[in-house]
Amino acid sequence: MQRHWKLAESEHTWNALCPPSEGWKDIAIQLEIPPLRQTQARAQAKKGSDLQRHYITVHGLRARKLTDIMYKAFSKNNTRSFHYMPFKAFWKPLDSGSRPALQVFDEIYSSPSMLNAHREVQRLKISDSSCTRPRCVAYFMFGSDGTLLGKGFSNVKGHPIYGFFGNESKYQRCKPASNTCFHVAHIPSLPDSVRDIITAYHDGKPPPESLITHLRRELMHEVWAHLLDNKFLYAWNNGTVIKCADGIERRVFPRIKIHSVDYPEKATLATIRNLGVCLCPRCLAKKGLASKLGTSHDTHIRVSKRRVESTKRINKIQQARRLIYDLGHSVQSKQIEALLQAESYVPTLLHEIELGVWKSLFQHLIRLLHLGGSRTVVEFNKRFRSVPTFGSTIRMFSDDVASMGRLAARDFEDILQCCLPVFEGLLPPECDALVQRLLFTFAQWHGLAKLRRHTTETLKIMKKLTAKLGSELRNFAELTQKMNVCETPDEYTRRKKRQATAQSLRSTRPTTSKGKSKALVPSEAVDGRRICFFNINTYKVHAIGDYVLTIFEFGTTDSYSTQICELQHRFIKDQFERTNKKDVVEQMTRIGDVSSVLKRMDLELEQREVQLRSQIGHSAPLPLDPEGLQSLLNGSPYTIGQSERSADLIPSITRWVYEQRRDDAMKFFIPQLKRFFLARYLGNRNHPTFNEQEILEVRFHQDRMYRHKTLRVNYTSYDVLRQQDLINPSTSNRFILLPAQSEDDSTHPHPFIYAKVLGIYHAQVSYGNAVPRREDFVHVRWLYYDTDKAFQGGWDECRLDHVGYEQCCTDQDLLDSFDFVHPSDIIRTVHLIPDFRSGPSSTLLNFAKSIAHDNEEHWDWKHYYVNRFVDRDMLMRYLGGGIGHYRYAIGGSDITLEREDVEIPLETEGECENDNVESEDERSDREESICLAQNEVNDEEELSMDEGDSEYGDGISEDEMEGHAVDEDEDGLYGF
Repeated sequence: MQRHWKLAESEHTWNALCPPSEGWKDIAIQLEIPPLRQTQARAQAKKGSDLQRHYITVHGLRARKLTDIMYKAFSKNNTRSFHYMPFKAFWKPLDSGSRPALQVFDEIYSSPSMLNAHREVQRLKISDSSCTRPRCVAYFMFGSDGTLLGKGFSNVKGHPIYGFFGNESKYQRCKPASNTCFHVAHIPSLPDSVRDIITAYHDGKPPPESLITHLRRELMHEVWAHLLDNKFLYAWNNGTVIKCADGIERRVFPRIKIHSVDYPEKATLATIRNLGVCLCPRCLAKKGLASKLGTSHDTHIRVSKRRVESTKRINKIQQARRLIYDLGHSVQSKQIEALLQAESYVPTLLHEIELGVWKSLFQHLIRLLHLGGSRTVVEFNKRFRSVPTFGSTIRMFSDDVASMGRLAARDFEDILQCCLPVFEGLLPPECDALVQRLLFTFAQWHGLAKLRRHTTETLKIMKKLTAKLGSELRNFAELTQKMNVCETPDEYTRRKKRQATAQSLRSTRPTTSKGKSKALVPSEAVDGRRICFFNINTYKVHAIGDYVLTIFEFGTTDSYSTQICELQHRFIKDQFERTNKKDVVEQMTRIGDVSSVLKRMDLELEQREVQLRSQIGHSAPLPLDPEGLQSLLNGSPYTIGQSERSADLIPSITRWVYEQRRDDAMKFFIPQLKRFFLARYLGNRNHPTFNEQEILEVRFHQDRMYRHKTLRVNYTSYDVLRQQDLINPSTSNRFILLPAQSEDDSTHPHPFIYAKVLGIYHAQVSYGNAVPRREDFVHVRWLYYDTDKAFQGGWDECRLDHVGYEQCCTDQDLLDSFDFVHPSDIIRTVHLIPDFRSGPSSTLLNFAKSIAHDNEEHWDWKHYYVNRFVDRDMLMRYLGGGIGHYRYAIGGSDITLEREDVEIPLETEGECENDNVESEDERSDREESICLAQNEVNDEEELSMDEGDSEYGDGISEDEMEGHAVDEDEDGLYGF
């Protein structure tokens, strides 16, 4: 193994395609220390003398050139998913008639942002005026975040900067194993000795924390000043010639459009006074207006008072630096505040909803739960433990959800998607209905915000829904403000502990200025729990209103989620574990380079193996599940086992049914099964009443059938990917979704019907004198839609659909409750959450130990709620408008819009002119790419995109979980 590493390292060093300029370099950074704060008299006395400046040197920055990364990305890439030419994608629904096609927003390379950048570089006048090479944009996307490198009690910190390119498809770029992420730099921390150095320079006066924060900000900007070097700036203005992976030489122009970071780093990058009067980096809305989310006034402020980088702001920053470095004013002095606080640029674009607004709302709901006493909290936790799992999307919840202990963003998202039935009936009566509406609206907005593929219609719906969410948040804040909502016992204990720690530190900390020390008084006059209010005058609430325009400009949020960086931290931590813990950054970068070479070698070997197999006629090795994979690729609706093993054999159907004759589910098993097969033979799926002679013509070959443990259902998701659901009657993945259709083939008021799978079988069946043929079938127990208006679900009612089992008292009830369906009729699995308020029942069936019961304790939940928010595909099946779905129409509700209701700009400024500025060499490629739209992704690549892995929060480290627990201001989603 060591030999292989040495060979890979030597190949990386001496390969002509990997010149030394691509390598890592160690850089020392000098930071100027602001002088000691001076009084006016001392400043006048030193006015004529030269100002003595002090510097500190920070070692540990290890970085490589952005132009070299750009060269590598464009010269070696997957030509099937890497795009040099941006384009617009459109979709015309089958039922749209004469209406125009809808624009599709998903990838970066089909976004207005990249289209505008592409037009810009076509117009540029460069130094080499004779160059006729095609021009393209290198769409840089950066992400960075601090993390703990070691495990356990290690305190070694790392701060990597990652680089991506929007030219690459997000379905590849967002996968950690795709090798499309470039490690750009490792940012050093301020040395521990910096406080001692500043104390010595400042005549023994220790530095305030604001000065240390200022130096951290200066360090970050010095790092970026090094990365954005002269070579990069030259390429920005004149481009650089690269022979791309497709063999065409292009002049590539780098453009930085997106930088995804968490909240502390945003504050460092923006050179601003945190928590200023104006919260938003895109507009000058005041902090007190954040609660007006979705109102016409809020929309007007966002448009009319947009921030623009101006000479006035630059002059203010320069004047502030002069006050700090030349005149010795404090970083937080009144003069500095007067300059910067009124127009503070809070350095963020979008919030991580799970760890921002939703976390705050959920925390306040837990406080409301405590108003009902400890029994209410116990019942709340019990209900969450009873919520079933759903594939890779919903996992088992912790034993104590109410404590909110060690929850990652993934957990908060799951809670939001499943909490509606859990909260029902547990909150105070005066706010229960309002909270249900708020949670429903929030879950719907959250699902739309995380769609992987938007259209102009879904963006219009989301804009209207944003206004509705703002209204519900204001109503909730206003109502709970009148209630005596206190902090939870856990919050009270933690607050008291923090106060005791802070007071002990204050008592031992030396006084930094004379005559200004304050008496140490407890922050709480009375030792009791505080009254808490739900604050919506925050930037996190205000930023919700910018999601629609951000998606319109840059594409869907999964392209620039900080989740991508969090997943990359796994590789950084793995590199750290393989070092000897000395000079770790240098060793980590070497390990990363060698790993990259090994991955490329492995890919080349795989490609060579495929070529050799094709030459000698051998097929590729089979995957672990060849049948399931093949059915997914060839468009089959389902996959079921094809073998007829003796372990799965039911040798005599008649005897097997007779042995279970007391079971309600088996009483009419054979007659119903024959009617089902007869209907299939005659082409009528409505199971009409056949005469006895026709039923007798249906025969089971040798009176035997085979049972199967699982069934895989294939379907096309809303974003036109092939997906697969696993059905297992012995697990919670046993509830299925089928299309609803009336007897006269008219559209049913509710689009779906629901059933619980009791068994999966196949048999050799014949009708009349026909040869027996294999028939697959599924034994089900129906769940009926609740038509009671009090439980009616839908978008207008802001309620989940309510379904339940039939009470089986007569034979007709049994015939209506149990039936058979063909696997091809199943759309996909569905997530049903018990109606905890109505509770369980053991009297719905006559036989106490029926196989149709919900659990081994032989009882059933009376009713279930259909979780339409369990994933984005399920949301779009109910809402309508999914490109990959047959149901195209947008579902009716009060948020459904006519085309004129909400205006979303369909053209950006300057977009209409010079639309055909691309080179002649690529015009035909552009026309072809527009026609193909988004059908370029290979099915095999789509297969590996797991639904659960694409959601935010999957893979978040323990370090981040702990960090989010104490940092209320940390954001998780950001792009600009």
